[in-house]
Amino acid sequence: MKKDIKYTAWLFIAFLLFFLCLQKPLFMLYNRGFGGTSMSLDDLVDIYYHGLAIDLATVGYLLVVPLLIMGIHWCFPRWNARPCLLGYCGIMSLALSLAALADASLYEFWEFKLDRMAFFYLGDPKDAFASVSVGYLLVRFIAWMALSALTFILLIWPLKNVSFDKKVRGHPIVRLLVFLLIGGSCFAIIRGWRIWPNTPGRVFYSKTTYYNHAALNPLFNLFYTLTKKEDDYRQYDFFTEEERAQIMEGVFPIVSDSTEMLLTNQRPNVLVIVLEGFGSCFVPELGGDVKDVGVNIGRLQADAVSFTNCYCGSFRTDRGIVCAISGYLGQPTTSIMRFTHKIRNLPGLPKTLKQYGYQTQGVYGGDITFFNMSEYFITSGHDRLVTQDDFPESERTTKWGVPDHKVFQWLFDDIQQKHAEGTQPWYTTLLTISSHNPFDVPFHKFDGPTATQDEIMFNAFAYTDSCYGDFIDRLKQTPAWEKLLIVTMADHGFNWRTIASPDFPLIPFFMSGGAIKEPRRIDLPMSQTDLPATVLGQMGLPHEDYVFSRDVMGNTYRQPFGYNTFTNGFNLRDSTGCTVYDNDAKAAIYGADTYRENLGKAILQTLYHDMSER
Repeated sequence: MKKDIKYTAWLFIAFLLFFLCLQKPLFMLYNRGFGGTSMSLDDLVDIYYHGLAIDLATVGYLLVVPLLIMGIHWCFPRWNARPCLLGYCGIMSLALSLAALADASLYEFWEFKLDRMAFFYLGDPKDAFASVSVGYLLVRFIAWMALSALTFILLIWPLKNVSFDKKVRGHPIVRLLVFLLIGGSCFAIIRGWRIWPNTPGRVFYSKTTYYNHAALNPLFNLFYTLTKKEDDYRQYDFFTEEERAQIMEGVFPIVSDSTEMLLTNQRPNVLVIVLEGFGSCFVPELGGDVKDVGVNIGRLQADAVSFTNCYCGSFRTDRGIVCAISGYLGQPTTSIMRFTHKIRNLPGLPKTLKQYGYQTQGVYGGDITFFNMSEYFITSGHDRLVTQDDFPESERTTKWGVPDHKVFQWLFDDIQQKHAEGTQPWYTTLLTISSHNPFDVPFHKFDGPTATQDEIMFNAFAYTDSCYGDFIDRLKQTPAWEKLLIVTMADHGFNWRTIASPDFPLIPFFMSGGAIKEPRRIDLPMSQTDLPATVLGQMGLPHEDYVFSRDVMGNTYRQPFGYNTFTNGFNLRDSTGCTVYDNDAKAAIYGADTYRENLGKAILQTLYHDMSER
C-alpha cells in the first residue's frame, strides 16, 4: 500500500512537472515575441505564479482515474492494476502532448487558448489545414511522438518498483480513510479554496493578453469550455428572417441625427459606478417599497439626471456588467462572458474612450478573476485593474474581499491625485462588492442578535448606500467635481421579488457630477444596455459598434422600452404595459400582449444570431 501511495504522489509531481517544465516553456518559446511583447524575468514569475492554481486543478482532475484504479486494487488485491495504469499513462501522454503542441502551434493563428472551438474547426478538416503545408504537419507529428514518449517515461518511471502484491497490507478501514483523504485532497485542489470554483478567468491578471494566455493551462481551458457548452444559436428562431427583420425595423437605431445635450462639457472625466444587486426596490423615489435602505441614492436623485424607468439586462453580475459596459443584451440560457473568443469581439465604453485620449481603469474590491471577469475587464478596454490584491491584507476583512467604504476611499484619493497631477481625461469603472451574499459588512443599521435574514440583507445594502452617499458628498466639496460625469447604475435587480416578476428588473440609473447642466427626471422606459450609447451621445462620439445600445436622448429613440432576460424567459416593458414571457411554457406568464411578445422574441432571435457571429 505504501508503494501505491508513493506512486500516486509521483503522478501528482510528474503531471505538474509536465505543465511547468514542458507545456509552458513550449508555449512561450514557440510564441516568443508575440505581438511585439518582450518578456522579463518578473513577467515569467507572474505567469507561473498566476497559472499555478489552474495547473494544480488540472493535475487534480488527471489523478482521478489513477486513484480509482488504486482503490479497486485495494478492494480486490488479486487484480493486477499495472496494465490499467500503463494504459492510462500512455493515453495521457498522447493527449497531454497533443494539447500542448496544438495550443502552442495554433495560438499564432487563433490568438486565443485551445478550447472547444478546435472541434468546430476539425469538423471541416479541409479548411482547418488549408493554410499549412504537409511539412508543417509532419514536423509537428514527429514532435508529438517525441514529446509523448518523454511524457510516458516521466509518468511510468517509478512504476517498476510497484509490485501490486496479491495481499494489500493495512486494515480495510485504514485503506478507506487513506483513499478518502487522497480523494478529498484532489477535490480541494480541483475546486480551489475560494468561494467560487476555479475558472480560466482566475489566471487573468495582466492587460497584456498574451501573458494571461501563457499562464492559462490549455487542457483546463479545453475541458472547461466543453462543459460550458455554447447555446444552440437557432433555439430562438421564432420567425423567418424576413419576419424578424420587419419586427426589428428601427428598434435599435445606432445613429442619431441630433441629441439633446445634458452636459456642459463634452470631454468630462467619466466615472461609472455599478452597484452590486441594488434594485430600485430599495429606493422609494424610484417606486421602491423597501424603506430606509437606499436613502442616499434616493436623496441624490434630486441633483442628477435620473432615468427612472430603467430595466437591467439580466439577473447576474457576469451578464449585467456586460450589458452596462458593452451595451450587449443579457442571454437567458448562457453568459457570453464564459467564452473568451467572443468577449474579445465586444465593444466597450472604456475601449471606445481610449481612442479619444482617455486613461482607463477598473476597480473591484474582490478577486476579479472569477468567471472570466478579469479577462472581460481587460478586453473591454480597462488598461489598469485595481483589485483586492492592491489593498493591504488587513483590509480584506469580508468574505468577498475589501469592504465598500475602503474601496470608495481609495477611489476618492485616486481622483484627488489625478486632479492634482492634471491627469485628464480619465475613465474608471467601479463595481461594488458588499451588497452580496453573505452580506458581512462593518455596519449595523438593521442587523443585530435577533435580526431576520431580510434585515441582514437590507443592512448590507444600507451600508453600500451609506458608502456611496459619503463618497459623493465629499467629492462635491473638491475641485475635481467640476469636470466629472458620474454614471451610477446597478448591475442587476434584487430578488425581493421573483426575477420573473415585472418589478425585479427595475434599477437606478442616473448621471451626476459637475458636468451635468441641471437636474432632470426622465421617465421613458429604457434598458441597461442603453448606457454606452447615451453617454457617448452626450460626448458627441460615434457608437455604431453598440448594436443593442440606444441613445435615449437622441431623436431616433422612438420606441422606448426596457428589456430583461431571466432563465429562459424575457421581460419587456413599454409605455403600454409589461409582458413577462416564459420560453419553457411558451406563453406569457404576465401581461400577455401579441406585440410585446413578438418584439421580445424577435430581440432574442437577433441576439443569438449576433452571438453566433462574435
